[in-house]
Amino acid sequence: MKLWRTIREDIACGAGLLTRLPLGWLRVSGQDWSLARSVWCWPLVGAMVGILSASVFLLLSALNVPSLVGAAWSVGLQILLTGGLHEDGLADMADGCGGGHTAEKRLTIMRDSRIGSYGALALGISLIVRVATLAALPPSMILPAMAVTGALSRSILPLLTFLTKPARDNGLAQQLSSLTRDQLLGALFSGFCVTVICFPAQLGLQTILAALFTMLGVRAVARKMLGGYTGDVLGATASLAECVLLTVLASAWKS
Repeated sequence: MKLWRTIREDIACGAGLLTRLPLGWLRVSGQDWSLARSVWCWPLVGAMVGILSASVFLLLSALNVPSLVGAAWSVGLQILLTGGLHEDGLADMADGCGGGHTAEKRLTIMRDSRIGSYGALALGISLIVRVATLAALPPSMILPAMAVTGALSRSILPLLTFLTKPARDNGLAQQLSSLTRDQLLGALFSGFCVTVICFPAQLGLQTILAALFTMLGVRAVARKMLGGYTGDVLGATASLAECVLLTVLASAWKS
């Protein structure tokens, strides 16, 4: 019974952070809220968002709506479900890294709620890539592709926090600085399971490696330009990972 209450609390915490879905009723009164403990369900939440978004594409495809239009609506629903959380992080990181000359200045820019030219360009490019690559996939690949990209793009976030120090002493990044190895393995295992279920071995390995290299690339930039990671860096990582993974899948299908 205690284990079930903990699972409910973790799902409520993870889904509450990553989506705008009304799952607060899962929270158990009196149970400790732990963001770090909830990371095991982040890939599952990402997969759920991907499946819901893919369903819109498949529905529109059944109604003979062109693939490009269906892909745009699918990505739009995905952003609606997540509240634009990852896109906001991508825009903030692009503005900060593009407009500041020191780590302190970049972090200050990233706290500004206004979007700059670098952020707008990053958002525009990421949306174009996601819509175009999704439209390039056959309908039979949409559901597994969206599930896997949703899962892997979230499973690499705890790994980034485990390998990197936070750039600030407060906020989301600080809450994840105490992540344990077992919690990290739980998140990686969840993402791995979704990938194994959806893809054959070779394609699954390609997507896992693509996600890992994306995370390492963003981590290198964050360490050099910001001195560590922030919540915006995590959001940017998830958004860029989705772009890279969908590109890999579109390329694999065409080949």
